[in-house]
Amino acid sequence: MNLNNKVKSGYGLKSSWQELDSKSIFFTYTKKTENFNKLQALALKKNCDHIICDHSLKDKIRINKKINYLFAKDLNSYAIKCSKIFFKEKIKIILITGTDGKTSVAFSLYNNLNKSSINTCYIGTFGLYANGKKIQSSLNTTPDLITIMNGIKSSVKNYKCKYLVIEASSIGYVEKRLGNIKADIGILTNLSQDHLDYHKNINNYHQAKIDLLKNHIKKGKTLLIQNKIPKKLSNKLNKQFDVIHQDDYLIKKNITIDNRDIFKTKILFDGNLIKKIHVPNNFVIKNLLTNYTLLTLMKVKFKNENILNNKTIKGRHQIIFNNFNKLVIVDYAHTPNGISNLLKPYAQISINKIVIFGCGGDRDKNKRSKMSKLVNNFSDFQIITDDNPRNENPSLIRENLTKHCDNFYNIPNRLKAIKKGFALLKKSNGILFIIGKGHEETQVYKNITHKFSDIEESIKIAKNINF
Repeated sequence: MNLNNKVKSGYGLKSSWQELDSKSIFFTYTKKTENFNKLQALALKKNCDHIICDHSLKDKIRINKKINYLFAKDLNSYAIKCSKIFFKEKIKIILITGTDGKTSVAFSLYNNLNKSSINTCYIGTFGLYANGKKIQSSLNTTPDLITIMNGIKSSVKNYKCKYLVIEASSIGYVEKRLGNIKADIGILTNLSQDHLDYHKNINNYHQAKIDLLKNHIKKGKTLLIQNKIPKKLSNKLNKQFDVIHQDDYLIKKNITIDNRDIFKTKILFDGNLIKKIHVPNNFVIKNLLTNYTLLTLMKVKFKNENILNNKTIKGRHQIIFNNFNKLVIVDYAHTPNGISNLLKPYAQISINKIVIFGCGGDRDKNKRSKMSKLVNNFSDFQIITDDNPRNENPSLIRENLTKHCDNFYNIPNRLKAIKKGFALLKKSNGILFIIGKGHEETQVYKNITHKFSDIEESIKIAKNINF
């Protein structure tokens, strides 16, 4: 299969069978024989007769004479080779990584650049967006390289996009999903603990993040660091980038925060009010100021009131109900740092605080005790429920969490847990936090995926409950 000739003949490279047609080359990442045979049959139905696949399948699959096969010994490396041949689009790239806050910062930045009349696309947890339109969903924070490159191609061709805002995960980096992408600007939100089931220890995880930045941002370009990171890691980045620490930048610009009223944070510039936001001084404020800082560094013309708004990012500090001294918040917090960032600012409020939470199975088990201890410290009552148990025994996950909680219910069914949370909130004023799944719309038990959304279910209950 001569790829250069295929480009000249008008062929395109696709990694999703739904997008295939007679002028497609199907790049499939699967290494499972059964999956491949199914995908091959689907490709033929789409009149696609060119497939690039893993070399290990060569003697295992059902060979079809109608198909031209190319067997690659290293799929990720071959995807990089293919991307150089099939994708020539140029776009300025803003890369965002970190343990927490990637999606909030990235999606807000994407929206704000579009508000400032700069055609921009976004690739990340929420999928692919361009100029305010959702183009497709994504299974991963950082999708495979072919999906990324097709997203860029479509955004440039169909939407005239000049900028791409992309979320980059540590796992995506290790698995070479970013290919040879080199960003013009980078943002590191923070570094704490996550994905230790994959990286094995926190040092490996942190090093993967540092290597991601060093390999996928152009040398000498701006790297904005939102929250402080260990000095030894910061020093590694200082040698390669123009590192700007957000807190230092805001001090230099004389931007200050007045949070004497716990529910009304004021952002001041030279002592004058820029914006009043009805949340505590928490990560929502931090993320808004990250947008403000980066757009200022980029010399983008914008209106403060447009950038420093509190537009909800789905499942990120999303207020479901706020009335009668009762507040319901859904948030994606699923790491110790994420939970601390969410709950700590509310600690000084002397009202009832209820937290519904769980932990995912087949993931970093080390963080579970840390998460439950933090929830216990920052709440008055805990409702421990299932998150995504996957292949683990859900009752054992919950039992591990209950060991560190003092005042709790253990309710396996997530919907029943949420209903119980609302019932407790009805009895007294306070805040109900429903955390861990945020924007997600499914729940996974073993190999079965059920449709379930904290947001949708909470909205239904809030509408029907008589507070």
